[in-house]
Amino acid sequence: MNDTVKNLGVVLSVIASFAVVVLLISADSQRKVVCFGDSITNGARADGDSWVHYLKQEHPGINWVNAGRNGRKTADRGQLLPVIENNPDADYFLIFLGVNDLKDGTKAIVASCVENVRWMIEIIRERNAEAEIVLLAPTDINLDTMDSVNVRKMYNENTKQSLQILESEYRTLAKRRSVEFISLLNAVSPPNYVDGLHPNRAGQKEIARAVWEGFEKILK
Repeated sequence: MNDTVKNLGVVLSVIASFAVVVLLISADSQRKVVCFGDSITNGARADGDSWVHYLKQEHPGINWVNAGRNGRKTADRGQLLPVIENNPDADYFLIFLGVNDLKDGTKAIVASCVENVRWMIEIIRERNAEAEIVLLAPTDINLDTMDSVNVRKMYNENTKQSLQILESEYRTLAKRRSVEFISLLNAVSPPNYVDGLHPNRAGQKEIARAVWEGFEKILK
């Protein structure tokens, strides 16, 4: 009887050790995706429940890092540097920026966005040559539901037209720089904008679905 108990204890010990090894291997092999964006990525007006939040829930086998910040523009490109430094093991960088640059947008501002993102692509490749880069064309706006605050900030018809041009320019940039591209321009249904600019939770879920639909084709 004692030998049986002893043998059982040995077996259980071996199983436990094996389980620990499996967990460690799993943790080491988990792919890390850094999502660099603005308030939409940060989950503003959705209590933090951004598209990154929903991807974490739906695909927990991937380490999703939310590097969103309210108000960020492509012109704030230097903010990417500490993000790269803090995530040297990142396998993917997703860039979701442009809306904040395009208040009363013009072709010149669109061109500036493209140049700033081109710089981001090059700096990621310089600091982490192994990481894959995915450029996301930002979501549209809803002028019919734009609140007075955002109207004063000059999110307007020029913004909407510039977002459409930006999508095309980002697609071209991605092709030229050999990075992946996902368009989110039409990802959010018009009723799912809280203030004409930020998606509500339903809109964030729509973004998550659109990102995953494109990203799963890229995932290695």
